[in-house]
Amino acid sequence: MFRRNFRNVAVQLGKISQATVSSNAAESSRSERMEKLQNGIVEAFVSSDVNVRPIYLDVQATTPTDPRVVDAMLPYQLNDFGNPHSRTHAYGWETGSTHSFFFINFSLYFTEKAVDIARKQVADLIGADQREIIFTSGATESNNIAIKGVANFYRVAGKTHVITAQTEHKCVLDSCRFLESVGHEVTYIPVKSNGVIDLEVLEEAIRPQTSLVSIMAVNNEIGVRQPL
Repeated sequence: MFRRNFRNVAVQLGKISQATVSSNAAESSRSERMEKLQNGIVEAFVSSDVNVRPIYLDVQATTPTDPRVVDAMLPYQLNDFGNPHSRTHAYGWETGSTHSFFFINFSLYFTEKAVDIARKQVADLIGADQREIIFTSGATESNNIAIKGVANFYRVAGKTHVITAQTEHKCVLDSCRFLESVGHEVTYIPVKSNGVIDLEVLEEAIRPQTSLVSIMAVNNEIGVRQPL
């Protein structure tokens, strides 16, 4: 029942997005389009059957897309949809010169530039170098790459100890269990009744062989902010 209602909401959201796109020429204000889309999303969820919807407190993992994100992404879903990493296929390529061997894929050009701009924005936001920003499919892939990558890198130096919290995300705990299966030692520190780690317990757990401490700054389910 819940899945059917959620599917109906998804269909309504699709209609809302389609209506927003088709009326772009008629609407004079970008903010008006965003407001219309946002109101449509709220209406779609409110109109679904509340009696079959569970109370779900993880708004990070399951949440409507921010209308500003939808507005920014629509051009790349509908027009400039080229894959920035696909440079060899012929689909969508336009002739950019009188020479038959010289082509410019405008779609790929725009999407590649968009990725570069997004990378710079993320880097500026966290004070990093653009070359340090790597886009992945999501949190699970990112955590697996970071945890396993760091652990394997320091393993050659004899650092085979990792620390995490008992309340960490499943992908973090699964990565740590994998490391245990290949010879690493993992310490799972407990949290206090309010969900916060004890910094003294964490400090005591750190040893010369520790290569990584993986604890999320804000828990995605209970909203606890760790004193990191």
